[in-house]
Formats: sequence, C-alpha cells, structure tokens
Amino acid sequence: MRLIIIGHQNRREVIASPGSNLLTVLQETGSQIHAPCGGRGTCRKCQVEIAGIGQVLACRTTLDEQLAGRAGLRADEPLTVLLPEPAQAQISTDGLIPDFNLSPLMNRGTIRLTEPSLNDQRSDEERFTEATGLNVPFRLLEQLPAALRDSAFQPAFVFCSACAGAEGSAVRFIRPDGPAPLGVAVDIGTTTLAAYLYDLDSGKRLASAAGLNPQRAYGADVISRIDQSSVSPEARHALRASIAGAIAGLADRLAVKAGHKLGMNISTDDIVHYVFAGNTTMLHLLTGLPAAAIARAPFIPVSRRAMTLPAAELGLPLAADAVCQLLPSISGYVGADITAGILACGLHHLPPGQNALLLDIGTNGEIVLASPNGLIACSTAAGPAFEGANILCGMGGVQGAIDSMACREGDLVYTTVGESNGNGKDNGQSIRPLGICGSGLVAAVAVLLDCGLIDETGRITDEPANLPASLRQRLIQYQEQAAILLVPREISATGHPIILTQKDIRELQNAKAAIAAGISLLIQQAGLRPDQIDRTYIAGGFGNYLDAAHAFRIGLLPRELRGSTRAAGNTAGMGAILCLLDHTALAEAESIARSVGYFELSGDKRFTDLYIEAMMFPETDD
Repeated sequence: MRLIIIGHQNRREVIASPGSNLLTVLQETGSQIHAPCGGRGTCRKCQVEIAGIGQVLACRTTLDEQLAGRAGLRADEPLTVLLPEPAQAQISTDGLIPDFNLSPLMNRGTIRLTEPSLNDQRSDEERFTEATGLNVPFRLLEQLPAALRDSAFQPAFVFCSACAGAEGSAVRFIRPDGPAPLGVAVDIGTTTLAAYLYDLDSGKRLASAAGLNPQRAYGADVISRIDQSSVSPEARHALRASIAGAIAGLADRLAVKAGHKLGMNISTDDIVHYVFAGNTTMLHLLTGLPAAAIARAPFIPVSRRAMTLPAAELGLPLAADAVCQLLPSISGYVGADITAGILACGLHHLPPGQNALLLDIGTNGEIVLASPNGLIACSTAAGPAFEGANILCGMGGVQGAIDSMACREGDLVYTTVGESNGNGKDNGQSIRPLGICGSGLVAAVAVLLDCGLIDETGRITDEPANLPASLRQRLIQYQEQAAILLVPREISATGHPIILTQKDIRELQNAKAAIAAGISLLIQQAGLRPDQIDRTYIAGGFGNYLDAAHAFRIGLLPRELRGSTRAAGNTAGMGAILCLLDHTALAEAESIARSVGYFELSGDKRFTDLYIEAMMFPETDD
C-alpha cells in the first residue's frame, strides 16, 4: 500500500505492507510522531490526519483496503497522511557548573621534526613517536607519509592524552590553519536532548542546541521503549538509529551556528570529541545493548561502566575517528545523568558537616543524598505525569503549554511557555494555550486546592455553593467523570477546551506521592531529618520551570526543605561539559559511580506506607 506522508516541511512516499499498523510505519520511517503510551491507545496523542477521513489515532489504524475505501481511494491511489506540526520545545540548556582547570582529553599539537637522511633512516612512525611521545594508530599510518612531507616535516595533529587506556595517541592529522579541535557534550534525556559545542583550545562555548528525543514515538517512559526494543534485533536497531540520527542532527546544527558566529566554515568533521550523559536505558539504546533486564526485577543493566570508543564503532553518522565517551551509571535506574549531576553540583565535595539533596524529577524520580557519611541514591517510578503524558490535555514543555497558574479576582489566570505573563503577550503577539505541561499541572493543582475546587483527598468538589460564580462555572463533566475547565475552547490554540479531569489529578497524586515517599525514606535511611538538609538542588527542565511554592503546596517536597531549595538547571549537561573540558573529571565520575550507595525502594515496606501517606494533599500551605 502506497503512503504519502506530509509533515515537518517534508513529503515522502513509502510502501507499507497491507495490514500494517500506521504508527509502526511512521516509527520505521523516522516520522516525528508522539506516542507516550507506546501504542497502547490510552494516551490518544498519536493523532494524524488522513485525507478523506480526518483525524485518527495512528496506533489504532490498520492500513488495508477498508481504510482506502473510507478515504475514497482506488486501489492504485496512495493514502495521504498529514502529521501534526511539531511543537517548539522549551528546553533548559544552562545550569550550575563548578570551577575547573581547562585540560581537555583532545588537544591540538604541532611539532618540528628532523628530516630523514642517509644517516637517519628511522621510519616515519618512529620519527613522529619519539619526538611527540604519541602512538600512531594503524588507521593513521597510511596518512603519515603525506602528513610529514606535505608540511615539510612540521605536521599539525589532534591527539588524545589518554584514549582507551593508552597513554597518548594521535587521532588525526590536520591543516595548520584549520579550526581548533571542537568537542560536544550531550545530555540524552528521555524526553529532550541538549548539546553544547566547545572550542577545546580556549574552553569557550561556541553554540548550544536542543530538541525533542525522537524515541518519543516509541513511548514516553523507559519501560515502553525497553519493551519496544526487545521485540526483535531490528526493533532495537530502529531505536538506536533514531537517537543516532538525532545526535548527528544536533551536531550539524551546532557546527552551522558556530560557523556563522566565527565567520568560517565548520562542519561535524571538525568535532573530535563527544561526551554523553543519560539515564542507563538511554545509553543502552544509544549503544544498541539489550535493555530488557533493566525493566524487570532485579533491574540489571548490561553495563554501568564508562566507555571510550570511536564514533564509527558506536554507530554514529559523525566523523568516524571522533572519540566518544559515555559517562558511568550508578544502577539500572540511577544513570550517568545523575553521575554528571553529582559532579556539576559538587555533592562529592560538600563542606564538612553539610547535607544536600539532588532531585531529578521526571518519569523516574532520581534522588541523591550527600552527607558526611557519603552518597546514597534511589529511584522511584513516578510515572509520566510530570512530562505531561497520561494527562488528558498534558504535553511537554513546549511553546504554548500552560506552565503556571494563579487565582486572581476570583478566577483562574495562567501563563504559557513563550509568553511573558498570564494570558499575556510576547513581543505583542498573543500565545494561545495548547495544553498543560508538568510545571503547569503542579501549579494548577496547587491553585485549585487553595480555591476550594479540589479537597485534600484530591477529589473535585461536589459542593460548589460557596465558590464564586466564575469558579462554579468551571466545574464540568467529561466522559462521566468530574473535571475542571481551565481554558474554554474559544481561546485555546486547538479549538478544544483544556480541562483537568479527576483521573488527571489522581495521576499527579500518584507521581508526587512516589517522589515525596522516596525523599522521606532516603533521608530516613541516612539517619537524618528533613530539617537537617542544608541544600536541595532540583535538576532538569521541570525543576527549572517549577515554582517551588507550588511543589510545597501539593506535598511534592517536604515543607522542611523550604529555604534550601534552588533550581540547578541541566545538571546532566553541565557534568558532561566538565568531562569534556577537564579529562580528570571523567576519573572523578567513575569514582562517584563506584562510591554511591544504591538503595532499592521497592524492597522496603516503609516505602509503601510513606507512599500511601503522601497521596493526600496538605490541608493548608502552612
């Protein structure tokens, strides 16, 4: 069956086998489609438009003669599928980073060699190695004669101070007038990607870029993606190719940005070093390692160690000789992104007597506690509510998503990502809301609690008599359940109302209870009380846009942490940058990953008790 897929300024024609699932075809062709539930039909967010039919769920659409007939097509005519416009992600690319000494793994070198003679008949390899102390890998021997003679025996080269355990190795020969060696740090998030390009000679950032993780087409959470990758080797390769292509695309964007900035031609061939941080599953999917065992008890990854290997071996469509380093993970559910975060926040070097928390709140909530007794970490499955998935009108932190809410003059007002104030304008243009993201969801529930639309059990009120008329009118029914109208259809960007259902509130309660219970139990496990925590870092984009007051109001964070909490930004990206610019930081990362004690919450009865207790919302904000 012929398909024409139109979307994202692209048009392609593909052949699909009769009986194929439309979502599977879109995934296999690399089309940008969002399927948080992994194709189970529960999130209803993989909607596409089929010409002649209208909106359908891709995961529930079979490509067959019956579908073609519904579209009014003859057997030889192609079916046209129109993809939704991609959302513009609002991704945090900054964060805390400590002082460091510039000492990159990859450096530029030049040397003046004595020329061969009848009295000095050393080989080219011996001549170069004895003068520089660097090994010449076999793949470069073919290039060595030209590199020496074309430069009048004054070659320029990029070398690695310690690659794959070898002390000092040439990586490539370069033009003396070429750009400085460039390096890229990449944070591979479950939902988003962030990348940073640096001049390794000066340590200066040349560009940053971010985007959505295309593996969203296979599910919003790591379990969905593990399930998809475990279907077959081909499926695992498809997920690997998806993220590899996205990384190459980011690298190309970075090179173009830097070239414009510097007024010179820069390409991905000039990038000689990549450092990757990500959770354990993301790194398994990047490397093509089977991840199935991470998804079931006792949650064992294939590998947790740091890896150094060329881009070609990693399967990335980049310069084949670029050195790629994967940071080490701590456990199956506390990954290299948390190792990098510990580095960035300096939790391994706290002042004497201090205690600190690092919280990375998302589909999985990773929590690290640093105290004079060392580092201890845990992970709790919060579900995808904080990422906007499993919420009827939920979405990621993209332009147009409601990201905050307040009650003013007896009614609800909101702000959206990309505008300066609620229901306001950005550069004179009104931004209509598309849905609600994680920080907006937390804000909405906090405000609705204060307004009396929700009680401490999370139940939407059925006693509206004491509410102002404007709030009473927001109480509606949706598919036989109570709901609250946040934005009428007339002013939403989609033409559909934006609502919060009773089920949505329960999803948030489950997510916040898991995080709150994890924090409480980890503090208990360390023999501390919440009021003994001196610093609390909230990492990631969610933490960057979260209003801490709303987090305390719904009981996501213990109220004893007030005054110690700060947004730390993209700590995973910052830790990766540290390892890019200071090669000794990788050894620190490896030491951290080995020393962090992992505490498995699911095996502790106290967690269940704390989780049930944390389901309730605090009665007041005192």
